[in-house]
Amino acid sequence: MEEKKIVKKLATATLVSGAMLLAVNKPSTVHAADVDVKNNTNEAQSQKQPEQVVTKDQAQKDVTKAQSERDNIKSQADEAQKNVDKANQDVNSAQKQVEEATKANNSAKELQNEATPEHINEVKVNIVQQEQEVANKAKAQEAAQKEANKQSMNLAYVQKDVDTANYWVNEYSNKLAQNQKAIDDAKANLNATQDQVNQAQQEVNNDQNKVAEAQKAVQNANAQKDQLAEQVNNANNAVSEATNEVNDKQSSLSQARQQADSAKAELDAAQSTVNGLQAKVDSINVITMPKGYLKPNKWGALSIIDQKVASTGLDINHYKDDIEAEKETVAHNQDGVIQLTDAQQKELTLWVAGILNNVRVQMGYKPNIVVTPITLDYAKYIATHSTVSTFDHDEAAINAAGERIPGHRMASESIGTPFYAENMNDVKRGAYIHMLSMLFDDEGAAHWQQLCGIEYSETPAEYFGVALRKDKGFIQFDSFASEEPDQITKDGVLAIPNYDGLKASLENAKHELVVKQTSYGAATNTVNNAEKAYAEVATKLAQAQQAQSAAKNAYDVANANVTKLNNDLANLQSSLKSAQEKLDKLTESKSDKDFDLWKANGFYEATKKELDGAKSDAANVQKDFDEVKATYDQAKAKLNQAKADTQQAQDKLNSLKSNLSDLQNADENATKAVQALTDATTKLAQAKKSADDLATKLVEVKATLAEKETALTTAKSVLAKIEKEEVAKEAVKKAQEEDKKAAEEKAEHTNFYKAGNDKLLDSKGQVMPSDYTVKENKVYDAKGEFVGVVSSKVESRVVAHAIAKVESKENTTSNSNVNSAIASSSNTFSTYAPKHAEAHTVKAGSVLPTTGSHDTNLAGVIGLALASVGSLLGLASSKKKNLR
Repeated sequence: MEEKKIVKKLATATLVSGAMLLAVNKPSTVHAADVDVKNNTNEAQSQKQPEQVVTKDQAQKDVTKAQSERDNIKSQADEAQKNVDKANQDVNSAQKQVEEATKANNSAKELQNEATPEHINEVKVNIVQQEQEVANKAKAQEAAQKEANKQSMNLAYVQKDVDTANYWVNEYSNKLAQNQKAIDDAKANLNATQDQVNQAQQEVNNDQNKVAEAQKAVQNANAQKDQLAEQVNNANNAVSEATNEVNDKQSSLSQARQQADSAKAELDAAQSTVNGLQAKVDSINVITMPKGYLKPNKWGALSIIDQKVASTGLDINHYKDDIEAEKETVAHNQDGVIQLTDAQQKELTLWVAGILNNVRVQMGYKPNIVVTPITLDYAKYIATHSTVSTFDHDEAAINAAGERIPGHRMASESIGTPFYAENMNDVKRGAYIHMLSMLFDDEGAAHWQQLCGIEYSETPAEYFGVALRKDKGFIQFDSFASEEPDQITKDGVLAIPNYDGLKASLENAKHELVVKQTSYGAATNTVNNAEKAYAEVATKLAQAQQAQSAAKNAYDVANANVTKLNNDLANLQSSLKSAQEKLDKLTESKSDKDFDLWKANGFYEATKKELDGAKSDAANVQKDFDEVKATYDQAKAKLNQAKADTQQAQDKLNSLKSNLSDLQNADENATKAVQALTDATTKLAQAKKSADDLATKLVEVKATLAEKETALTTAKSVLAKIEKEEVAKEAVKKAQEEDKKAAEEKAEHTNFYKAGNDKLLDSKGQVMPSDYTVKENKVYDAKGEFVGVVSSKVESRVVAHAIAKVESKENTTSNSNVNSAIASSSNTFSTYAPKHAEAHTVKAGSVLPTTGSHDTNLAGVIGLALASVGSLLGLASSKKKNLR
């Protein structure tokens, strides 16, 4: 189920992700538009609904909101991821615990299978043998220890010889040096002066004074040393007494612990016995009949089942697993139908008979069910000869089986549906459930009459058997009565278990357990008291050892002081002796001094020979030492191996004892292991469920996060688009303003001219369209854009001619004087003097270049004409303005 759930959740997440992907790829817009679903177009229905323009402020708010929502969901997603990671770690940890618990459970089951009386006795025998092995190894270790001690003593003796030989080498070496000095001194004495004699006398005097002082110091130090020696002796006696007490208390403590260990072993054995018996008693199955199960008929006899009361039996009765029966597997045919052996049919029948006999006792009937080899054959015959293919009784097989029974006079059979079983515990559970159904859920049928005993309550015996149909697996409860009971029981009556003996054994075991607990408690108290007594004397010993150590330290200091003072005294005495000898030598006669030199030379040679001999002896002794040392090393190696062998044997003994304890507590340990595995499995299931739930939440949060991130991206896109548009608009506006300004500046410098009554000319003399207008002397084109200004100064010949041409057309009826003037001057060039010429003047030089060949009057006439054009343009503008 968990896998399907996960797959379903992943599929959902995929759909959500797909939807989000579509949302991401969908074109975004700043405006809201209707979609024509019917025509499958995205055209905006602007005529139906106005576009909703998103402002920059609103877009910024949308981004801020989307960012906040995204950050909040991101925080939740991060926390959810952490929770999932933690949950996965918990699942891994729980999985390891299940694996460990499974291994422990398998080991416990294996140990439980091994915990047979035979195997336990075998382990006990092995323990006895191993204890002997430990004793043998201990003896070998003891012998090796003796040999090592012996070789250690030999090595110590040889070491002393080596030390002695080295001592004499050192002594002769020192003596040789002294002899050399004596030779040197004798030579010096031969040439001694009086000053040297006087100085030697003074050295003798000084050394004598120092020796006297040193002797006094040694005397005082020896007195202090003697006092401290007495204190050390007292401290040694106190330690000896405390040590004896500790040894006594330690011995008592060891005995108490041994007794406690023995009591604990007996207690564990008793507990194991109780546990085993309790487990068997706990697995005893009974069917408790509810009070009021039967109600009276119209004659007052209790013969009708009260179905309402009976149904309560289903609630108060439950099957108890049989651990031993779980170990007994059952066979199946090719169709998977259970095939019980004869022994298994017998076991099932006696087990059911015991339950039903107890039911009869509760109902007030006699426990009259009887099981014999014949009743087993009776049930087996029906089971193997029934041929009815439907779920029903095979009366032919029942009748045929009855004909095989001596004195057969009545028969009953209750059958139940088939069930599957791996072992006899499963078979018993199936039979138990069928009995509950027949007794407590049998309204309208008669199975309850057979099983509760009412049907056979008036017969001396109900001969009974249980079997499973070989072909269909139906469970059959078969009973019959006989008028020839002796024939039915001729092969013996099989004992139906009533478990009274087992219960009595359990009670006896519990009583014995209490006795062992009391004994163990007393032994534990003894150990506690012994430990307390041992602790007290151990403290006393520690205090005595501390005082001993202090006294010894003080004595050692005093002894070292005495030794030092004695050494100092000896050195001073030696110095005094040397000084005296030096003085004596200095005061000898020359012949004596010559003799001393001769004698010193003789001593030197003799000492040198003695030193050579000592060195040779030391070399020989060192060889002996090396041989003894090699022998000692071999003995030491053998001792170490003996210790290792002893420890190995002891470890094996400890392992056997531990194994024995495990075997004796195998049932209890197996129960604990099963419970531990159950707990670990439950914890694993909980951890997996929690991980799945958190994973689901993570998927949901991630989906929401994706949506929020999409929304944030969209909001940012909208804001960016608006900002981009604003920048573009600002740029356009600025460009437009610059273009407008440039155009206005250009227009300010672009001149237009009025001609005639309503004509407007540009700087090229072209007549502008009629939709050009003039306002406040500014010219605007058809689009209303400012394109120039009206100028009253005509500075271009082309413009002047254009103006003249326009006005000439408008003034074809001008006065004759003007025409005559024009005509009279036609030989020179045509000109025109417009109206109001007196109001405007144009410099002649601005129109035509001044040359000597031009007549002054002609220039004046042309200038007057150009001025008149300006006057006319002004008039036309004024008229147009007035007409607007």
